[in-house]
Amino acid sequence: MQIPDLIGIKLEDALEKIKNLKEFFNVSIKETSSPFIGDLDKKDECRVVRQQNFDNTIIITVSYF
Repeated sequence: MQIPDLIGIKLEDALEKIKNLKEFFNVSIKETSSPFIGDLDKKDECRVVRQQNFDNTIIITVSYF
């Protein structure tokens, strides 16, 4: 089964791309924030900044911009 490259796309789009893979893989989402944003209330957009693929696990790290 091919795991798509999710880096740089919006979280909603990433979840849509891997929705069928959740039967075969454990999907974990880690959240971080951009170091350039001082006010955490200004979360406009959430994008995938890192993707790690292991045996049966996909770890997605997202950041707010």
